[in-house]
Amino acid sequence: MKIRKMLSAVLSAGMLAAALPSVPVCAVSEGGAQTDNYYFVDDFESGAGDWSGRGAASTAASTEAFSGSGSLFVSGRTAAWNGAVKALDSTFEAGSDYSFSANVMYKTGAKSVTFYLKIQFKNAAGDVSYDGIAEVTTVKGMWAQLENTSYTLPEGATDIQLYVETAEDTVDFYVDDVCAAVPGTKTEGAGGSKAIVRGDTDFNGTINAVDISVLRSIVVNGTAIDAVKSAADIDGSGEVAINDVVLAQEFVLGMISEFPEPPKPDNKWDDYAETASAQWIDFYQSSICNMGNTYRLTKKLEAAENGEDLTLTYIGGSITEGKNYSRPFTAYVKDTFANGSFTEVNAGISGTSSVVGLVRSENDICSKDPDIVVIEFSVNDHEDILYKKSLESMAKKFLELPSEPAVIILINRSKGGFSSQTQMEAIGKNLDVPVISMNNALTKAFNSGFLQTSDYFTDEYHPHEQGGQLIADCMAYYLRQAMKTENRSDSYEIPTTAAYGTEYVSCRNVDPKTLTGFNAGSWTAGTGYSSLPFGYTSSGGSPMTFKVNAKGFIVVFKANASGMGSIDVTVNGKTTKIDGNKLYTWGGPDAELGYYQDTAGDLDVSISASGSFTIWGLGIVE
Repeated sequence: MKIRKMLSAVLSAGMLAAALPSVPVCAVSEGGAQTDNYYFVDDFESGAGDWSGRGAASTAASTEAFSGSGSLFVSGRTAAWNGAVKALDSTFEAGSDYSFSANVMYKTGAKSVTFYLKIQFKNAAGDVSYDGIAEVTTVKGMWAQLENTSYTLPEGATDIQLYVETAEDTVDFYVDDVCAAVPGTKTEGAGGSKAIVRGDTDFNGTINAVDISVLRSIVVNGTAIDAVKSAADIDGSGEVAINDVVLAQEFVLGMISEFPEPPKPDNKWDDYAETASAQWIDFYQSSICNMGNTYRLTKKLEAAENGEDLTLTYIGGSITEGKNYSRPFTAYVKDTFANGSFTEVNAGISGTSSVVGLVRSENDICSKDPDIVVIEFSVNDHEDILYKKSLESMAKKFLELPSEPAVIILINRSKGGFSSQTQMEAIGKNLDVPVISMNNALTKAFNSGFLQTSDYFTDEYHPHEQGGQLIADCMAYYLRQAMKTENRSDSYEIPTTAAYGTEYVSCRNVDPKTLTGFNAGSWTAGTGYSSLPFGYTSSGGSPMTFKVNAKGFIVVFKANASGMGSIDVTVNGKTTKIDGNKLYTWGGPDAELGYYQDTAGDLDVSISASGSFTIWGLGIVE
């Protein structure tokens, strides 16, 4: 049998047995065969089974389980209706009653999220219809159960699909132990809605000896779950200590009937009154695609208010280089928060992608000891996996810096609607960092008539000054929301998971002449491009050769729509061709993967040119 483990992430091995009851989940065998009253049980111990993504969502097996060792992970959601879906077979008859249950949990994003268990079906007229089965609200890091023990499938329903979605949020989430049974069947699960109540550390709605045991464990061992930490901090001191245990004991023993009111935070932002109209506030709110973990950001801004140095950096393409949004946002941050030394670094380069950005990130951003990094490549990147992994590797590279900067992902769109939002949003949510989407805000405003494209764009891609001010206003609004007590996070840990891959995180730009055995051959050293410091050009002849111990490298080169040459990159006998003729390039830098292997090793490299070809960067992945 699968055993319930609701509090395993909270409690130590020595906790009371009562806190971890051994209860059969869905009363079926590990293999999933029907037992007792159950029609099916999906425990995800062997994978996703017949569940799939709904809308833009993707589903995959996960080891983050409510019970057993497996669950279903739902990610890549761009709308609340995106989720996980399963087709119900002919066993389920229209007009008949059934009991349904599912357990859900999320780990990043809003402090609480409402989940729905629903069906989609065709009614008697053949129209697609929807109906709700169950609803539950839970807090970050805590499993909750969606359950209805007597649900009637609509009369005449056909093509019935069972699905899980959220009310508003687009957070990634987990699903486990989905059961269907005869009506009246009560399924053991995570229990109903979870809310943070001081002293109720196991979220069962009561405060008793179990909570005291949990509190003692947290005092000794700590907990990584923010919701549990908030519930355990009974006196509101900001940490879980022995006084919280004492208060819980006094409450359970009847010595006190209620806990003392915690001190109200002295936070001026809690009382900040927005002066914009309701329509503009709705616009700003629509741009917050992911609130994310605010711990680093609020700490950096508070430190700046207290007189410490603040370095605000930007990296992106021409929208960033043009400064129409960075100039007013920088002014806002400087005027509002910076009471000490303030430094701005704008590392935007027109026409460049996140692949080029990754190669130059070490020199352009990391070397500046940033406190805040804004990443914007939303109309320059495309769906190729190299763009996705480069952006994710770059964001993680910044997060791992000793200065522990806050990272903000900024998503824009073209006038025609193109944007790399899907992949950028997935990366931001996985890393649990703020994601500001002008794509969301603008699309909503254009569709409603609140704004016209001329109110924002100067051409197909670029905002004019007023458009840039709108970006800055949305970002400033986000900062004010992040600073409010209700949105503050207690800590931040860099996630170990990846949306696409972070294998290029060690990438750094290296002049090949500094590498072992370098021979320029027929390549001539010349000037670089913008912040890319070196260049080598060849029209043919002898190859450039060198050796390096690494996993691989990315080549940054001059690209144009026509008239460019190509190179053959040969590594340990394996050759890759890179063509300098690229659509939508204008003589600036582009980048491609020259070579990559999973483990570092000795690479014997030869690069030969055909036609005039210029190399502006060599991003070694160590």
